[in-house]
Amino acid sequence: MINIIYGLKGSGKTAKIIDRANDQVRETKGTVLFLTDRRDHSRAVSNKIRFVCVKDYGIDSESSCVPFFKGLLAGNYDITDIYVDGLARFTGMKVEDMENIYKDIDLLSSDHKVDFTFTVTVDKVPDYMKKYI
Repeated sequence: MINIIYGLKGSGKTAKIIDRANDQVRETKGTVLFLTDRRDHSRAVSNKIRFVCVKDYGIDSESSCVPFFKGLLAGNYDITDIYVDGLARFTGMKVEDMENIYKDIDLLSSDHKVDFTFTVTVDKVPDYMKKYI
């Protein structure tokens, strides 16, 4: 399943996704990941969560993002939740142009029984994204 936390810049999306990740790690028996391109959030994320700064792995485009997720899932069978702060920001894409990447991630989510949560900086989500809210 994909979940979306959306709002304008400065509306508290990052705080919400960090809170959700920290709450989830207390409940799950599996592994929780938090991915972002900003290292300064690492202190707010529980040390029981695998914090990944995507800049360390060259994740900066659509073509590198989904294969990276696949590699994470292939390398760790017990991942239950992946929280991603700023996918559009670190891939350099406009949210309106990301339908295909969300379709690919939705398939990954179903195939591997992993829940994904994303922050999206928009006032109104595009039509393709409404099913994830």
